[in-house]
Amino acid sequence: MEVQMNTDEVFGLIEAIANTPGKNDKLAMLKKCSSSATLKRVLKMANDPLISYGIRKVPARTALRDTGELFNDRTWEILDSMSNRTLTGSAMQSAIAYEIDRLSLYSAELFKRIMLKDMRAGFAEESTNKTWPGLLPDFPYMRCSLPKHAKMADWDWAAGVFSQEKADGMFTNVNHEVTGAVFMYSRQGSMFPMESFGELVDAIRLTLAPGTQTHGEMLVMRDGAVLAREIGNGILNSVLQGGQFGPSEKPIFMAWDQIPLASVVPKGSFETPYRDRLRVLLGQITAAHSPVIKLVPTRLVRSLKEAYAHYAELLAKGKEGTIVKNPVAIWRDGTSKDQVKLKLEFELDMEVTAVVLGKANKKTAGRPGSLTCSTAGGMLVTDVAIKGEAMRDDVEANPEKYVGAIMPVTANMILRPSQSNPLHSLFLPRFSQSTPRMDKTVADSLERAFEIEDAAKEGAAINEEMKAAA
Repeated sequence: MEVQMNTDEVFGLIEAIANTPGKNDKLAMLKKCSSSATLKRVLKMANDPLISYGIRKVPARTALRDTGELFNDRTWEILDSMSNRTLTGSAMQSAIAYEIDRLSLYSAELFKRIMLKDMRAGFAEESTNKTWPGLLPDFPYMRCSLPKHAKMADWDWAAGVFSQEKADGMFTNVNHEVTGAVFMYSRQGSMFPMESFGELVDAIRLTLAPGTQTHGEMLVMRDGAVLAREIGNGILNSVLQGGQFGPSEKPIFMAWDQIPLASVVPKGSFETPYRDRLRVLLGQITAAHSPVIKLVPTRLVRSLKEAYAHYAELLAKGKEGTIVKNPVAIWRDGTSKDQVKLKLEFELDMEVTAVVLGKANKKTAGRPGSLTCSTAGGMLVTDVAIKGEAMRDDVEANPEKYVGAIMPVTANMILRPSQSNPLHSLFLPRFSQSTPRMDKTVADSLERAFEIEDAAKEGAAINEEMKAAA
């Protein structure tokens, strides 16, 4: 029996799910109303990555009343016309403004969230497809494993393993059809507007083989320099929503793999080993000499220790890290144990020296936001974000419990002094627990910190050697 829901009720359900903490509880609430055609349609139009509305800012609601009307055929027609771009510009803004004022407060907010593709529902595409299988498209993608889930000890390190820079941009699939047509998609399946990528599209046709999908990272250059991830991805997201590149900005594509389009299907695979796929891709890129299509920086390493050295080298340069790839790896939709994102973690015991209040523009403004932590001697100092609201409340009520105490801090790398910071620091520091250690009163020294970091690197290599010997 179909659950009858109007758009005010759909909004109420979305808010209730968003305020429910457990993932399974959220899914149960969604499934309970799965027979609602209105709920299904709302989530399809809001979450389908192939549907976009070309709008970044929605006109404010001017109606003073909370009551109003519900979605009707005109509402859905506006959304459809926006998605196929038959309603744009001032006509679109006028239609939206009228509709928002016609709708009730709740339905107007639902309308806005659909247009902005942000339901704020607290659940993702996975839960939607578990409720309505196949409602949202699934895009084949080969994910990386973490070291603990891969059997790197079985790899032929002596023959060489590929270590590639984890590019600092937006993952992109580039489809070059046999007809010459070019389409580019984000990881979530959102299609880039080809008219905004003229130079890159031309380069794809000249560089990449027809009938293939090439995997890589899209970055943005401004005045000849590659922009930081948060800036470049912000520009790309703006372009996805109908914006434009600035006059001195242009996109570039860093590629690392290529497979036939025929293999791009759910649970699909391509059996050609990665070393051969990479060789073919490199040949295409080298022959074309395109300034906007490059191979992602790649190094051949012959031990896990050497791979971690490359990882540390890139982290020191402010990069994201590395991906190591088994040369014999096939491509397949899913998580590959032959493609591993390196991750190094170690733990230091550090002394809390100060409580840092949250910044004025943050939700923690005026309340404890982080704790300044130091090694013995003060040569390594870093601010570590407070771990959860319970810890924040405790620090606020009992700061003396923390200042001067020893806290275990997990990090991924020790950062050397720089022009902006004369002291050593940590990369991605976070507390291992939310309360001070009661069994320790002295922090680790800087020398000890380096020993712990080196031991973590050696330990990763030794663990793999032990696996190989087992």
